[in-house]
Amino acid sequence: MKKKLGGILIILVIGLFAWRVYDVNANSFSYENKTHAEQKKIQLGSATISARKAFVVSDADLKKYVTNDYFKQENKTLLLVQLESTEKDIRISDFQLGYKEFVTLSDTSASSYEFEDGVYKHLVGFNIPKELLATKKTFTLVTPSKYWKNGARDVVNISL
Repeated sequence: MKKKLGGILIILVIGLFAWRVYDVNANSFSYENKTHAEQKKIQLGSATISARKAFVVSDADLKKYVTNDYFKQENKTLLLVQLESTEKDIRISDFQLGYKEFVTLSDTSASSYEFEDGVYKHLVGFNIPKELLATKKTFTLVTPSKYWKNGARDVVNISL
């Protein structure tokens, strides 16, 4: 009896995990991208945001932007995106950065903000492979899924 209950519990946990992965990742492929340029204002719920610019930080300069426990990967290069928002709570940790098949979520240890000139100025960090940064291609910043609606999601093309 205990083995059957244990087996059912394992199947239930695997099912919940698979559903969550589908909900977060696979479901995003069914959305159409509403593409915006850098510095264009986008309405996300009650907040208005705009992506200002992106820049690469590495080695000694990293300590200015991130905490010491940041290095979860061997890569010691970070892509920072500057955002401006009319509200502080816009789920910074749920922004995604994509380049072809590569997608990463923002890292909260590399996120910061300050309130200046009536807007919140956020720095959002992404830990991505150096070889992607070396190409100097355009990346896609995807807004948090909380704000996706009517089969569309807002994305911003970010250039280095």
